[in-house]
Amino acid sequence: MKIAEKQRYLAMILITFLVVAVVLAALAWHATQNAWTAEPTNTLIYTLVFYESWLMPAFLLVLLLTLKWQLFSRKFSIVISMFFLLGCYARFIEPNRLLVYHTTIKTGYHLKLALISDMHYGLFSSSAQMQQLVDRLNSLDVDAVVVAGDWTNEPTQTPDLAEQLRPFQQVHHPIYSVPGNHDEEIPGPPLQQALKHALLANHIQPIEGTSIDLGVARLIGLGDLWRGDRAQRLSALTIQDKPLLLLTHNPDTLAELPKIRQPFVMLAGHTHGGQINVPMLTEKILQLVSQGHYKRGLYALAQGNQIFVTSGIGMVGLPLRFAMPPVIDVLEME
Repeated sequence: MKIAEKQRYLAMILITFLVVAVVLAALAWHATQNAWTAEPTNTLIYTLVFYESWLMPAFLLVLLLTLKWQLFSRKFSIVISMFFLLGCYARFIEPNRLLVYHTTIKTGYHLKLALISDMHYGLFSSSAQMQQLVDRLNSLDVDAVVVAGDWTNEPTQTPDLAEQLRPFQQVHHPIYSVPGNHDEEIPGPPLQQALKHALLANHIQPIEGTSIDLGVARLIGLGDLWRGDRAQRLSALTIQDKPLLLLTHNPDTLAELPKIRQPFVMLAGHTHGGQINVPMLTEKILQLVSQGHYKRGLYALAQGNQIFVTSGIGMVGLPLRFAMPPVIDVLEME
């Protein structure tokens, strides 16, 4: 094929891309009209990124064509193709790889919990992903499911949140939940009351500011670190009659705890494990934006206490997950 002919084909492809990009932009704008948001401009930008990312696989095919047609240097085409290949994986494959990790925690009592966090239902999620989570939870042999907050990320206004979360009615286990900063409008729209109603309507028990007696231990619901005063956030700690499981969203809540008489394990989320996990770089960023520098997993604390941080399920900022797939953490206390 002659160079002029190759260039003509490439021009036709680029025009097609432009038309498709305009159509995707129109779809993104339409989607934002039903989004529950406090910042419409930012929501539109995030939604545009989400919709336009559907062009990445097509760009990858075009880049492979340019490699075959030798329109650019071989090295340039290979490097850019690898970049788009990783982008396609992080956008379309890893966010749908819901895994189950098992961790044993030495506590002196027997209890098995499924810990989930940061679903961020809204801009970057689908009903299929929610159903996938529900089905996987039902396949687990656990005593309860505990949710460390951040249910939402600017969800749609219609249908209402209760209807959107209806698949959770199928879960066979008790579900206990505390809110995260996105559920508390930091950032996000004013949906606190609507979310609480939606959780109760779907048999999910909010426990912020309260405690649940699990027999061998007491589950304490702590408020989010970025919302309300300290006394309000920690009000459920008044009852300390047995070993404690402290359910919170942000692991940096650890620095606020008063002296606790009972041994405890704190369960948290918030970090997403970095969400895009690049060796060394992700750790450096977490050190800059957090006090405890927790990424994911089990950490030992003073006096035999422990904290477990889950890397969560959903996405914020960019609709990407890389080397940090969505996860349900099954915690076996023994």
